[in-house]
Parts: sequence; C-alpha cells; structure tokens
Amino acid sequence: MRMDYRQNTKELLAGSDIGSTTTKVAVVTPADGTMIYSDYRRHNAKQEESVRDVLNELSRRFHDVRFRLCLTGSGAKLLAERLGMPYVQEVVANSIAICKLYETAGTAIELGGQDAKVVFFRRDSKTGQLQTSDMRMNGSCAGGTGAFIDEIAAVLKVPVEEFDQLAAKGTCVYDISGRCGVYAKTDIQPLLNQGAAKADIALSSFHAIAKQTIGGLAQGLDIEKPVIFEGGPLNFNQTLVKVFRERLDLSPEEVIIPKHPELMIAYGAALSLEELYKEEERTYLPEELAERIEKNRKRRGKRKSEEGGKRFFSSDAEREEFENRHKLPNYEFRKPVPGQMVDAYLGIDSGSTTTKFVLLDEEETLLYAFYAPNEGNPLMVAKSALLELKASYEQAGAKLNILAAGTTGYGELLFANAFDTECHVVETVAHTRAAAKYVKDVSFILDIGGQDMKAIWVDQGVITNIVVNEACSSGCGSFLENFAATLNIQAQDIANAAFASENPAVLGSRCTVFMNSSVITEQRNGKTPEDIMAGLCRSIVENVFTKVIRMSNVESLGNKIVVQGGTFRNDAVLRAPVSYTHLTLPTKLEV
Repeated sequence: MRMDYRQNTKELLAGSDIGSTTTKVAVVTPADGTMIYSDYRRHNAKQEESVRDVLNELSRRFHDVRFRLCLTGSGAKLLAERLGMPYVQEVVANSIAICKLYETAGTAIELGGQDAKVVFFRRDSKTGQLQTSDMRMNGSCAGGTGAFIDEIAAVLKVPVEEFDQLAAKGTCVYDISGRCGVYAKTDIQPLLNQGAAKADIALSSFHAIAKQTIGGLAQGLDIEKPVIFEGGPLNFNQTLVKVFRERLDLSPEEVIIPKHPELMIAYGAALSLEELYKEEERTYLPEELAERIEKNRKRRGKRKSEEGGKRFFSSDAEREEFENRHKLPNYEFRKPVPGQMVDAYLGIDSGSTTTKFVLLDEEETLLYAFYAPNEGNPLMVAKSALLELKASYEQAGAKLNILAAGTTGYGELLFANAFDTECHVVETVAHTRAAAKYVKDVSFILDIGGQDMKAIWVDQGVITNIVVNEACSSGCGSFLENFAATLNIQAQDIANAAFASENPAVLGSRCTVFMNSSVITEQRNGKTPEDIMAGLCRSIVENVFTKVIRMSNVESLGNKIVVQGGTFRNDAVLRAPVSYTHLTLPTKLEV
C-alpha cells in the first residue's frame, strides 16, 4: 500500500518489521491508528541497507514530517539497540494489531521467511477484552516457512512467484516431510523420477507445511476458531491457506484474512508506540536515522570482514603432516582370471543419498567396491551396478558366485526383499563390526552420512550407547554439498578451498535454511567463498557436539575414535575437530 499523505501533520507513527527475508514498514496516524502508507521488500540479507532505503523513501514521501519509530522482527533487536530506538517482540506486536482489528480472533497462524508462529487468544473474564493466552514458535528449524517454499520451488525449477498457481492445479497429495528442506528434497526426487506431476508435488509441499505447523507448532493445543492467517507466505500463496482450511475443517466464516496479512506485525509495532511507549516522545526525521544506519553499517562491515576463526593449519608443514597421516589407501581390485570361479560375499549399504556395496572373498579380502548417488532410485542404481559387475566377469571369461548377501542402511529391508538376501542388519551394528575389525579397542564411532549422523559408544567391542540426529539434517553430507554448489565449488575441491581460507567464517550450527542467511550475510561482510567453506566444514563438527553428542569435552569418548561415512572423505571435515576452538580433545587421541 503506497499513499502520499498530504494532510497538514507534523508527526506520524511508523513500525518496521525486519524479518529473515523481508523488511516491512507501516505508517500510522496517531489519532486513530489508520495505516496510511506501507512498504514491503526483500532485503536479500542486506537488512540494515533495506531499513536505510525504507527511511529514505519515507523522507521523500513525507517531507519535513517527523516520526516516532518502533522496530520489530528477527533482525531488529540489535539495530534498535544501536540506534537507541524502541523495540517490541514480534509476537507482542502481532497481538496488539490483532486485538485492535479482530476482537473475535481465536488463533493466529503467521508464517514468515524463516519463522513460523501460532498465537492463541482468549477473552479476559473480567474486562471481556481479547488477550494472548499462549504462543508457539519454531526454534532451530525453518521447515514449514517461506524459505521452505523457496527451496522446493528451486527443486521443481519453478519461479517462486508461480508456485501457488502450480499448486492450485494439483490433484494428488504425496507424503512429503515438512520438518526439513533436505529431507523434503529426498522425498521429492524419487517422485519426480517416477513421473509425478510438479503440480501435485507443489500441492503436497503445502500440505507438508500445514502438517508441520498444526502438529509441530501447536503441540496439542486446540486451534480455536476463527483462525487468522498472516505473513507473506500465506498472503502470496492462497492455495496454502486453502490447505490449512481443509486440514483444520474451517468454514469460510471461520477464516480471517487481514487486508494486509504481510504487514500485521509492522502495523502492530507502530501501534505499540501508543500502547507501550507512550512516554517515549522523541521524534526523528527519517533521513536522520538513515544516515546513522549507513555510518554504523560501514564501520561494522569493515571490522567484520577482518574477523574470523583461526586457519586450519598454522604452516604448510603442519598440513603436509596431516595429509600424509590420513592419506587414503589405494585399492587395486583383484581382476578375474579366465576360467576362474570366484566365491564372494556381497554387502550392500543403502544410504539416504548414496548406494554402496562391497565384495569380500572367504578370507575377507576386498575384491570390489561400488559407491554412487542414489539419483532418486537406489534399487535401479544397485541393480545396474551389479549387472555391470557380472558382465565384467563374463567378459574376462570368469564366473562370480555370490555365496551370501547382506543389507544395511536406510533401505535395509527394501534391498533385502528386492534381492532376497540371506540377512539384513541395522547400520549401527554394521558400523561397529567394521570398526572393530580394523581398529583394536575402538572406543567411539562417529558416522556422518548424506542426511544422518550417528554417535556410537563402544566398550570392549560392545555397543553401550547410540545417539542419532533427529529432525534436522544440518551438518551432514547433503548440507555441505548443497552449499558448495551455491559457492561454485566442486565437492572434490571443498577441502582445498577450506584450507586456503585466511579468515574462516564463524557460522555456528544451524539448519540449512537458517545457515543460508548466515552465509549470505558473511558474503556481504566481505568473506570469500573459501572463508565460507571453511566455516561450513567447522559447522558440521559444531553440530555434532552441540546437537548430537551435546558435550564440549570429549574425554568420555575414549582414546580411539573411528570416523566413518562419505562426509569424512573430505579432509577439511576430518581436520575440523582438531581446529574447532570450543573442543577439548583427549591428550592421546587417536582418530
């Protein structure tokens, strides 16, 4: 909503909602709370610049008018502190707006770029006024938000602006994970390979979001009617609102769509100046605040680009010693001889993103190994590879005799049934058997796969404890490869890029969507792709110790730690525990 306000006024109220992906502003008259102007724009991780631009636009449109300004949103608190401006938590701002406009509200569902909130209302028994009774908000995962829609649109190769139109054409709903963008992609790729319509997948993604919000956020609390739907994703995706209506069994009368659902929080922030900051009488010309933001931004940006974590190696000699110590052996598979009958055992690992199998002879010598991406159809990948292996023996004039086969991994039972194998075993047991064979007295096993992570404690060959990652695939192989692709770094070049970093970014451990914002912000602050890659490799280790193992001192892991999984083929990930500054390693650690 863009309006020139030409009345003779000297003061207006403004609320700015600085979200994870967008910046919104609502200008309100002090007398009656009427919104007379608004702005909505994507900030592309340039939050402060976007606020500066919004203020300059206010200055142009409201010449010589002074403002009282309140900030809200996930990106507002620090900026408000730096500027000395009023700040209101976004749920409070939203509640203020709803209580003013919709006195019958029962529940509000608000979806943002990377956050999701459900707010529950009730009437005060004494005053009869509407008030907030409870709220739920997503924490470490951005599944079921606007960024989730962006990710799925990218997988389908559809402009996000056309995603809602595509979903509206859908007629079939598939079961897709709404808790994690990476898991959702794993569900979607096989559907695409099998010929599922993109419209059905888009519609299914909306159902995944609704399930995640209703089940994951509401957490058993009743969603009272009528229900208000707010936020950009619900404003720009009407099919998503329709899906919520179906799942909540809402009649048209039980649905409230604000006139500007994407601006409700900004509007509430402006109203809070009269409700919460009545005594805050300072006013500003917008251009004054814009100038302060720009000066502060340049000063901080210069300092930030010079900050970072320590390098992976202090010298070339230290790197050379590390690479020699952890050099992978070169396997030369035994070639079949004409007329030979080769008896072998087959072990298949059907992983979340890759399919692997090995051939062992009766002395447990490795005869052959296969490793390849699933490409959405792991059974066909394995079948083709096995047929090629059989053909290679036949071409050599030899015969391959599989004595027995076993399966493990995500597709343990699927592969066991498909290939009628003699046995199948849970992957944690398979990990332990393999580690114990090659490392005497192994005390701890850490496996990082494409989408999962397992920590296994072992005492004298017996598993004593197992911890796995839960609803988030951050810190796994797919996580790292996806970001490498966005940085135009090939998977095989990740380690060299990370080792080349002079000022590694400090990114912490976050879900894929949240991490994407952190990466963009660090790029804006002057970090190179090498700096970002180094930070991402370290973030994997931080994820292990903060979200899976959940400890900073690893003495309890023992002195013989075995790392497994394709992600550890990356030397930067293997090096990260040693260079991770928050980690206290045992003095006699063997990895």
